[in-house]
Amino acid sequence: MKVEVKELEGLMREVKVHLPAERVASELKNKFDEVRKNTQIDGFRKGKVPMNRIHTMHGDAVRADVSEDLIRTSYPEAVKQETLRVASYPTIIKAGYDDDGGGFSYTAKVEVYPQIDKVVYDGLEVTVEEIEVSDKDLDEFVEGLRKRFSNLSSVDREAGATDVVVADLKKLHDPSLVLSGDNFADQEIDLGNPVTVREFKEQLTGAKPGDETEIEVNYPKDYPDATFAGATVKYHCRVKQVKERILPEFDDAFARQTGQAETALELRMQIRDELKARLVQDQNRAKRSQIIGQICRQNEVPIPDGLVDEYLNNIVEDFKKRHEDTDEEEVRRSYHDVGVGTIRWNLLFNYLARQENIEVLPSDIEERIKRFADNYKMSVEQAKEALNRSGSIADIRDSILEEKVLDFLVDKAKLTTQEKQATKT
Repeated sequence: MKVEVKELEGLMREVKVHLPAERVASELKNKFDEVRKNTQIDGFRKGKVPMNRIHTMHGDAVRADVSEDLIRTSYPEAVKQETLRVASYPTIIKAGYDDDGGGFSYTAKVEVYPQIDKVVYDGLEVTVEEIEVSDKDLDEFVEGLRKRFSNLSSVDREAGATDVVVADLKKLHDPSLVLSGDNFADQEIDLGNPVTVREFKEQLTGAKPGDETEIEVNYPKDYPDATFAGATVKYHCRVKQVKERILPEFDDAFARQTGQAETALELRMQIRDELKARLVQDQNRAKRSQIIGQICRQNEVPIPDGLVDEYLNNIVEDFKKRHEDTDEEEVRRSYHDVGVGTIRWNLLFNYLARQENIEVLPSDIEERIKRFADNYKMSVEQAKEALNRSGSIADIRDSILEEKVLDFLVDKAKLTTQEKQATKT
């Protein structure tokens, strides 16, 4: 087998393959013999039809089938022979038997991965906010916890901004068909919940039992329930009840009710520790995000278009599952740069791991599996079986390797800590 590789623009390569006459003749003979065994025509028993008749009857089909087989089997050999790191499926632009009948040749176009000689990580700098749990942060969390354990009591007055309105809703207009029914009785609409849409808050604050109104809701595109995100629905709303929240006192009895502590002081200390742990996680994410951005900017290796297309295809499919009216071109435009950055980082961190001899040990994987088992209340063996069944073991290895590379880079970076910025209201 003779292989020639020609560099085209960017990461494209033209691969010309020539297969010798002996291999081609052998493949053709085997295929014609196979066809003959299964051919029966008048005057001849099955498998006894003269070969010249087989050639006449099935020659073109056999040659086409063998052509496909030769490409399918020889292409991986050619790639291996030339040590090409292909990043996409080949496009066959020319194929055919040699005019003299002495062989078979084809030409394929394919993208390859970029050649990375070295990943540069000089002068890394990260800036993070200091970790500080303020009394205000703590009070807000405590208030949310009290709300979670609150009781609702019906009141005979207009609804306030923190009340819950019980209402019957009737669908009047739903162009995106996000609702499966028409009538929704006894819906509890929490006017104090940040997630509750603006239109309900504005038109139901001040309402009282017996009031009826029409409310057109424009659900934001980032609405937590993806089914409604970006949709517009018009409702007829009849208020049935107004309920106010009765918040429990934050005392020792409340602490015991939560099941987290015996005293209010102990619970408050636990909450502070939990908030601090969250801030540590946020700080680590900020460090890693800055590191990834700097590494990608320092090492702007070209990215195969085929990989970007594959990434965008997956994003589009995910959007279509959640939104029937997905604008495919808009999704591709919006996520193109994200895809390029994600793929570039994946290439770079894997190469950097080899460059710096960063490895994932069997004990690393075992520890991660054990953590998975503990989280889902199962044995380690059950966890392994579940992960193997879902094909997630490889993902675990990649995740651990990425974390190790990022830890390595964060350790090399200059760290600057600044005062925590005040939250804008």
